[in-house]
Amino acid sequence: MSAAHRRATTRLLTAVALGTLVLTGCGESGKESGDPTTPVAATTNAQPSAGKSPSAETSPWAGTKQFVTIDRVWTEEGVTRLSVRPAQKEVNTQFDTWVVTPGTGDFTTVTLTGDARVLLTTPVREEAPGASRAEPLPSSHAEFVTLVKGLDPALAKGIGYDLSFDGSGQVTKVQSLYRP
Repeated sequence: MSAAHRRATTRLLTAVALGTLVLTGCGESGKESGDPTTPVAATTNAQPSAGKSPSAETSPWAGTKQFVTIDRVWTEEGVTRLSVRPAQKEVNTQFDTWVVTPGTGDFTTVTLTGDARVLLTTPVREEAPGASRAEPLPSSHAEFVTLVKGLDPALAKGIGYDLSFDGSGQVTKVQSLYRP
């Protein structure tokens, strides 16, 4: 094998490994699922009631991670709220990205904790100098609300988000999945 061929192979393998880390969220806190083909929303069969905020007593999502689509996002009395519905995600190996399959049924309102982390990729966030489009970058709650509200409705329906819930059923982390 020539030196040029080895370098090209090494570059390709490095790009694949980095792409996998970005797409699966591996390497961050060690708590994320390493299997990107397992739908996170399938970790619970129970669904919160439509239009109601989950509470510590009633939230089947308390202490879980869920993959969802967002219908709308808003701030009310200083609290960021999301109208969400479970969805499924699959790796699209042909294009090294995700295929999002929106769920059916009613949307549920969930709230973000005051210190919830919001990490956004494109197309939710704008281009960022020095960052790849797939790199999740931190965002404020206010910026998140503005960006999601500004998305084209047809595009917004196909964007998925990984949500992490605390023990009381509030969202502690939101991360959008990259879509080219």
